[in-house]
Amino acid sequence: VASACVLLLFSCIIRAYRWKLLLYPFDKVQLKSVYSATMIGYFGNAIFAFRLGELLKAYSVIKGTRIKTLQAFGTVIIERLLDIIALVIIFIFLIPWFPFDDDYIRYGLISFMLIAIIYAFISFELVKNLENKKWLLSGFGLKLKIAIVRLSEGLNVIRKNEAFHQILMSSILLWGIYFIETIFLVKACGLNLEITEIGILFVLGSIAFGIPALPGSAGTYDAGVKYSLIFAFNISSSKALNYAIISHSVAYFPLLIIGFIYFLFGNIKLNEIKKLS
Repeated sequence: VASACVLLLFSCIIRAYRWKLLLYPFDKVQLKSVYSATMIGYFGNAIFAFRLGELLKAYSVIKGTRIKTLQAFGTVIIERLLDIIALVIIFIFLIPWFPFDDDYIRYGLISFMLIAIIYAFISFELVKNLENKKWLLSGFGLKLKIAIVRLSEGLNVIRKNEAFHQILMSSILLWGIYFIETIFLVKACGLNLEITEIGILFVLGSIAFGIPALPGSAGTYDAGVKYSLIFAFNISSSKALNYAIISHSVAYFPLLIIGFIYFLFGNIKLNEIKKLS
């Protein structure tokens, strides 16, 4: 469990470095500033519903830079899109071993794939199509157009980024760390799972954790992981709940505590967050 916590905190550095590369076309931001914003974002996701910490994360990184809020938020969306792509690739690799005989798991995966496709379409196409509408030429429409342009700049940053290969390698390393962390936690909880079964659990747990619901994915992650272990791998209810609680705690408390520390010293006021919302 301790090793899993260390891996999780190390993965935050990798994630911050990847985000730094995504921000590079707009401004050169120091890694420590990006790391601070990343941890503040985790803190926000831990206490706010619907993963609103992502907005807090984007707002935190722009201080002292030339980056606009919506440009930063666009790169955050790209970050999530990269994560979805990585998860889809892992899922495709594990298709031969997936328990598709379970209706809930099958429907959940289909829903995830549809959401991933819609997310990608909205990220790249909708903003681009709205940008040239006539009603965006004056008044409030003009202000909205400026916001759309800035957001689209953040969304298209991957296309014009010279560090594409570094972004790719950091994404592979990031998800490799997450997978190793899952192996450690499975062994720590005494679950007798094969490597492919751990991979399936990893995919299902990542999907459950990514659902924008209660703060820190409370409830959705625990229920999803417990159900998967019981019905897909015939794990006893007590062992399944034990793994769900421990793995959730490892992914929640270290990031909450460190993120809170960075939030306190990050000179971010709650009334600024309300205005931003």
